[in-house]
Amino acid sequence: MSNLKKILSEYEGEFNPNGWAQLEKRLPKPTFWQRFGKFIVGGAAGALVVAGVLVAVLWNYDEKPQAEEPLAKAEIANTVHESTDDATAVSVPDQTSMPNAEISESKQTATATEIAETPNTEIAESKVETEPAKQTEQPAVSNEKQDVASNTQDNQPKQTPKVVSEPSFSVSCDRHCTPATAKFVAVGVEADCEVMWDFGNGKQGNGTTVTCEYRKRGTYTPSASLYRGGRLLKKVNLDAIAIGETPVADFSWRSTDNNYTFYTGRTLNMSYKWEIDGKSFADKSVEYEFVRSGDYPIKLALADGECSAETIKTVKVVITHVFYVPNAFTPDSEGVNSTFGPIGEDMDFKTYSFGITNSRGDVVFTSTDPLIQWNGKVNNVGTAVEAGVYYWIIKTVDHYGNSQTRKGTVNVMR
Repeated sequence: MSNLKKILSEYEGEFNPNGWAQLEKRLPKPTFWQRFGKFIVGGAAGALVVAGVLVAVLWNYDEKPQAEEPLAKAEIANTVHESTDDATAVSVPDQTSMPNAEISESKQTATATEIAETPNTEIAESKVETEPAKQTEQPAVSNEKQDVASNTQDNQPKQTPKVVSEPSFSVSCDRHCTPATAKFVAVGVEADCEVMWDFGNGKQGNGTTVTCEYRKRGTYTPSASLYRGGRLLKKVNLDAIAIGETPVADFSWRSTDNNYTFYTGRTLNMSYKWEIDGKSFADKSVEYEFVRSGDYPIKLALADGECSAETIKTVKVVITHVFYVPNAFTPDSEGVNSTFGPIGEDMDFKTYSFGITNSRGDVVFTSTDPLIQWNGKVNNVGTAVEAGVYYWIIKTVDHYGNSQTRKGTVNVMR
């Protein structure tokens, strides 16, 4: 009303204060809903202005050419201006004949008056027309935010997450028999960590790769402990290690003539394997008769589970033809020690040769039959030899090819 008073006071004519008071009384008073509608329209206009500012800010992050920015800002300003004009459009006096200040004040006064006189339904329709304008602007702002976020993520370098591997511990054994060497390995241990090993036999070691030698039979349970700065991080029990005892392959023998007995002092429950003269035996002790003279390798292999050992010894075998040869005889004793020759039970030879000579080297007797002995005469048919010492030699070859030569003296007593 104050603006209206100021405008009317500049027109020519007498001003009647009583007439103005009567005009104020005739004008209708604005209702509650008209004042509330005015507040809603003003809030909607403010929201559109804020949305326009937000779009302008987000537009600066866009990668569009700068030549297009003024056009986009102009379009946003036009949208805000058009929405505001639609919501608050009222009739105003002719602005061509008024000063700028008067035009502004007249427009504001007329606008307020028109809104106050507008029915509630018209205010509601104006609100409905204003809301779609605000809703149409929101998706555009959302799309701009998505573009900015997408461009920001694309410009940032991609970082590969660091993968921390879990350390692992293992043990391997070349053989499970004394002396056994086990190898302990730790993989994936960080540089600032330390690995301590418990070998299970009362000994310890440290490092990512260590070895331990087991010299006694038994089952051992090793473990690995991981430390950082003296603080225990984890402890892992490894698989048990079963260590067997490697047997000592040793043997001895005894013989009677060409009969041999081989035996070992090992008393553990293990397997035995003998190899003698091309034949195999599995007993703890073996009796064997050699039929030929020579050097024989005797092999013994002992096994206790997967632990085994073997040894080879050479036996020198001499096959002897066993017979007895007396050192004197009496040719004239009439049947009592009256002949001279070898005496034995097994005189079956492949070849046999028996010869006797006197002190001068003269042959006085020869025979190829073990059953024929010397009777004290030259070739058993000639003259009787004189009493004294005579020299003899016996050569034998058995059916296995074993040969033997024996020599001696005999005293002829008359």
